[in-house]
Amino acid sequence: MNLLALAERWGEVLTSKPFGFATDRCLHTADKFSGCTACYDVCPVEAIQPGKPPVFDGERCQACRACLPVCPTGAFTAEDEVQALLNCAERIAPKPCEVVCGLNPFVEVGIPGGTAVRVRGCLAGLGVAAYLGLVGQGIEKVTVRLDACADCPWSQLRSQVETQVQQAQRLLAVWEQAESIICIDKTMEDFGKRPFWNAASPPVSRRELFRNRAAEKKSDAAASTDPHQFHERLHFLRAVKQLPAPTGNLETTSLAGLGFTLLAVNEDCTACGACARACPTGALQMKTAESSFQLTFSSQICLACNICSHVCAPQAISLTPDPTFDQVFAGEVDQIVQQGDLAFCSKCRAPFAARADTELCPVCEFRRQNPFGSIMPPGLTATHRPENLAETRRIKL
Repeated sequence: MNLLALAERWGEVLTSKPFGFATDRCLHTADKFSGCTACYDVCPVEAIQPGKPPVFDGERCQACRACLPVCPTGAFTAEDEVQALLNCAERIAPKPCEVVCGLNPFVEVGIPGGTAVRVRGCLAGLGVAAYLGLVGQGIEKVTVRLDACADCPWSQLRSQVETQVQQAQRLLAVWEQAESIICIDKTMEDFGKRPFWNAASPPVSRRELFRNRAAEKKSDAAASTDPHQFHERLHFLRAVKQLPAPTGNLETTSLAGLGFTLLAVNEDCTACGACARACPTGALQMKTAESSFQLTFSSQICLACNICSHVCAPQAISLTPDPTFDQVFAGEVDQIVQQGDLAFCSKCRAPFAARADTELCPVCEFRRQNPFGSIMPPGLTATHRPENLAETRRIKL
């Protein structure tokens, strides 16, 4: 390996826009019962340490970007390379495209007849949605270059890249395009000179420069004020919309490992709306009229964070992880999961789901039956109850 070339590539990575960590977006900030470990599990340099929320060391971070696609809420605020890569693909299509990491020293040679695009950081920072997007842009063959992984300081991320490619291949089988993405792990004998671009700064003509600038102004005006939040899910949904109508078996194509889930709400729902208020993406929406309520759910934007089930006092919510493609994308975007009539508490006048046997809301009903008791917050186990705390401390000592 050319160590000088590697140092130059690494220098480009380290001088890119620094990372930030927005703790207010982290699931651990919103939910004390969150078990998410995605970011510090994937970090190859231990720049992210476990905590609630995790502790981010910006000086140790090497900007590999692997945390960006795995964080469900987009708490890491650096620019990802997905949109830059797709912008390049739009100009390359339908010709073949090689995707090369920022530290690959062999970027100047590759498969003749195509164009290589080098992204900043590791390919693990792209995520499944990037590969779906490349095919959606019309690229006939995507080659993911892993030939420099063995000597890379982030070599442990290779398995992450391979998993992402395999997940993309499994999904693209629905469009009969699973073979449009391949990985190569060694320099081929027939490698030769061919064009390569940096994703963030591809070659542009003067006309393209002005056209792109005009397009940027339009997109900036329409863009969200918080473009990083939930970026992996948003990339995924855009990629699926770009692809043609699926031709494969949607009922057997699993979305396992991609953070999708199904949700059901039983008749114990009190229409309190706590789940909808706690949902970080707005996948749950509570709509109320004068005397009725309706709770809707969108599985396409649900992150499977489980916050809704943690805050549901009557435990009316049940989640089914790893649904099929058909269950998420074939039906209505917003599904009604619970609805009914509203009543108003005769004591505090709070609205609640009407029940034939009571005129009191759940809180007032509990106070009437337990005048000196208290309701334990959802999610707490028996060991958290006051009468058990002394015994718990004694055991620990």
